[in-house]
Amino acid sequence: MKIKNSPILLSILFTLLAIVFPTIAGVIIAVKNIGSLSSITLIQFIAFAVGVLVTLWIMKKSKFSFQDFGFRKFKAEAWMAVIVISELTAFFSGITDRDGFSAQYVLILFLFVIAVGLFEEFIFRGLILKYLSAKGLKVAILGSSILFGIGHLANLASGADLLMTLLQITYAFLFGLVCAEIVAKTKSIIFPIVWHAMHDYIAFLTDSEPNVLAVSIYVFHCIVLIGLAIYFWRALFPKKAVMNLKNPESYV
Repeated sequence: MKIKNSPILLSILFTLLAIVFPTIAGVIIAVKNIGSLSSITLIQFIAFAVGVLVTLWIMKKSKFSFQDFGFRKFKAEAWMAVIVISELTAFFSGITDRDGFSAQYVLILFLFVIAVGLFEEFIFRGLILKYLSAKGLKVAILGSSILFGIGHLANLASGADLLMTLLQITYAFLFGLVCAEIVAKTKSIIFPIVWHAMHDYIAFLTDSEPNVLAVSIYVFHCIVLIGLAIYFWRALFPKKAVMNLKNPESYV
């Protein structure tokens, strides 16, 4: 089977691509034994920025237009306020006091999260969602979300806290699910990019030590995402209860 004719295989390759650039940054940081928080974040920003350029090149060379990938305007809706308010609850855990936290770091971090938001959304809600749509919209939404969640399994290999990593994987799947639904509903990838960058920025700025408060906030975020996922799913795939007059026992 040719790769270009296999949406599933292409989606797996795109997922691997999403892992390549942060891995390269991690290797450089480890080999050079870089300890400065600002320097680490700068290297990660450069890696993701290159990833953005590569992904844009792939999109340009594809059979789809940039509009097909969601490069469209979107209208403000009430559910956006729910998302923003939910994200701001992370500040209840306090601002991080990690070593190297400075004004310079905050600025570099801002650039970094924008690059991450662009790169990962281009991959998962752009390329993967679009190519998987050949298998149906439901498959595309669920498939891109599962792959997005799987991409966060790497945190386990890095020795991260098990509970927090499992919560992050769960959150990543739900986040990916809602973002894919938003793209399907609005035909725009712009809000998911902004949301993704905002979430990461707040996550890096706030205290994320594995304690009761941090876990509670994660659980709260997951509950909000479940509610949003159900809301969008029903909007995208409404159950029709109109009786088919030709067959009174069936519904269309």
